[in-house]
Amino acid sequence: MLVSTVNNGYDKIKLKGYDVAGKTGTAQIPDPKTGGYLDSSETIHTFVGWAPASNPKFIILLKIDKPKGINFASNSLASSFANITRYLLNYYEIPPRE
Repeated sequence: MLVSTVNNGYDKIKLKGYDVAGKTGTAQIPDPKTGGYLDSSETIHTFVGWAPASNPKFIILLKIDKPKGINFASNSLASSFANITRYLLNYYEIPPRE
């Protein structure tokens, strides 16, 4: 299911020859003074993913607190995840699928 999320939804994360799995998250930040939440523009973005999806060699968790001008984790973290994943696949010499 999470492979489908990457393959069908996040072009920035697709890596030729590899199946990658991942999930974004965007969360509101609680305001302890009011019991509600901070301004809707103040959020926490996360992305967790692993590769290769069927036989993971590593897992990556990225988090940004209060990103400025970006509403969703898919926009703030997808490229960074893809770059780190590419690097690790190359560094550990993990071959692409046949």
